[in-house]
Amino acid sequence: MRDALVAGGDALAPLARVYEVHDFQPIWDDGKSEALLASLWGAGDHGLPVARYRVERLAGMAAEGTDARIAREIAFSRAFLRYARDVNSGLLEPRSADRDIVVSPKRPDPVALLEGLADTPDAADYIAALAPGHKDYENLLAEKKRLEALIAAGGWGEAVANGPTLRQGDTGPRVTQMRTRLGAMDGVDYGTEPTFDLALADAVKAFQLRHGLNDDGVAGPKTIEALNATPTDRLKQVLVNLERQRWLNYDRGDRHIYVNQADFTVQLIDHGKVTLHSRVVIGKNRHRTQEFNDEMTHMVVNPTWHVPRSIATEEMLPKLQRNPNALGGSMQVMTRSGTRINPALVDFNQFNASNFPFIVKQLPGGGNALGRVKFMFPNKFSIYLHDTPTKSLFAKDTRAYSHGCVRVQKPFELAELLLAPQSDDPAATFRRHLDSGSERYVNLETPVPVYLTYQSAWVDGFGVPQYRADIYGRDGRVFDALSKAGVTLAAVEG
Repeated sequence: MRDALVAGGDALAPLARVYEVHDFQPIWDDGKSEALLASLWGAGDHGLPVARYRVERLAGMAAEGTDARIAREIAFSRAFLRYARDVNSGLLEPRSADRDIVVSPKRPDPVALLEGLADTPDAADYIAALAPGHKDYENLLAEKKRLEALIAAGGWGEAVANGPTLRQGDTGPRVTQMRTRLGAMDGVDYGTEPTFDLALADAVKAFQLRHGLNDDGVAGPKTIEALNATPTDRLKQVLVNLERQRWLNYDRGDRHIYVNQADFTVQLIDHGKVTLHSRVVIGKNRHRTQEFNDEMTHMVVNPTWHVPRSIATEEMLPKLQRNPNALGGSMQVMTRSGTRINPALVDFNQFNASNFPFIVKQLPGGGNALGRVKFMFPNKFSIYLHDTPTKSLFAKDTRAYSHGCVRVQKPFELAELLLAPQSDDPAATFRRHLDSGSERYVNLETPVPVYLTYQSAWVDGFGVPQYRADIYGRDGRVFDALSKAGVTLAAVEG
């Protein structure tokens, strides 16, 4: 056994360390072997590819003869470590699926995994506990089963035909189609009447709420698109979001900030309780907000906006070329050494994006593009949360309009809650900084973890499945990567 592990080199080094502690005696007795085989056969329940673990080969390996026993022992240990890693922290390396997913899963230590398996009296429970224990993951597993049963039963029936927006009072066959399809989704008989009445409008509103759409009861293009999604489409989303949950399978902190880009929301969570829920605006498609995790260290009250060079050259320079005074009094054009210039005295037509020699900044104030406060977690993407003077965008259901930063609808409430652990009167403390009118840096005594994620499918606290549109196409790219790794839609394939 020792010779075989040594011959395996670095690939078997973790195994060698564990087996040395156990005097190179076998770990995989009948009970542990049966528990592993059962888990591997059930890998599909977690949306993982059974074929990846070569279960049939393992099950058929002989246990007679020294060489055969050693080969079997090593094969079982290697299969266990591969499955344990996948189910615990994800099958994929996130950035390999999409370059904007800059998340680093916390991979379990293979030595610790195998040591734990060797020492446990109950291998089945030990292996089962490797999967995320977070309620979001458990709920998605249940939703996966529900969708697989729906697919096997034939789905939700006929789609709603394309056509103009449907409103209360409209009549026609598309209204009947909508009644039938909503009824199949809701498990309710909405009848076959061709008239869009109040009861149908209420059903549409409920549907819109669980798909992140403004609940106006009007079936426009976004509502029809969500209605026509198939159970297979939703199953793909669930498989992708199970993988996302595995990437986040670690303690997220008693207090943390959770931005869900797909839902256009931010939450402040304290000891499992949501203490703030706010709408947000995220990056438009050409300025997509990245997925990553960081720590918020401070806020800036009455911030100065240091305009990114890309915005200064691509958006502001053309305005200056048409009218040197186009930026207004709150904007300052400066040399790179910090000397303010009078834009009226400059011929901006001599410059382009590559040779523009100035920097632009906007002074604090109500019209500042960052609003009155920004929340900082310094990162290489220059992404942060901030207030905004443009409040109207929060009324839209799809809110992707920024250059990448996250605009918060309730910034003052967030600021006060963040200050609460370090101030007897956080509202007064924040107001004092605000009323000063000058830029103030306010450190958080305890940094707060920030998660900028993209959860497009989950089950809410009332047990209602929630789905969101794949605005950045990330779900599609992650599912393609999962498919290449062997994940299949087992229920569809029969």
